[in-house]
Amino acid sequence: MNSSPQSTPHIEEAEEVAAGLAVTARAVEVGAAVLLGLLVCPPLAILVFLVVVPLVIAATVISLITAVLATPYLLVRHLRGHHVPHASVFARRLRHAGRAILDLLPHRIVRETRRNPLL
Repeated sequence: MNSSPQSTPHIEEAEEVAAGLAVTARAVEVGAAVLLGLLVCPPLAILVFLVVVPLVIAATVISLITAVLATPYLLVRHLRGHHVPHASVFARRLRHAGRAILDLLPHRIVRETRRNPLL
């Protein structure tokens, strides 16, 4: 069999899809077991409605309040163009690395050796 370089991504994608299906199937199995447990044992249903549901509601309310309060801050920060102080250092280092790469181009190396034959 000839394996072409293009067949490798398809194999990796197929493996990822298979892994996703396996996780989904496992989640369905666990969900069915929990549902069966809730149907068989009413105290578990009471526990779910007294503990889990309020926790989910509290988490939802807290996340909505956080989203409402954070949105104006993030919008103002984005519109003002707030830049992180480290960004300028990163940009300077990136420019320096780019120049170093350009200096390593073959025609530049040949030119420098012709200028300085003792190097």
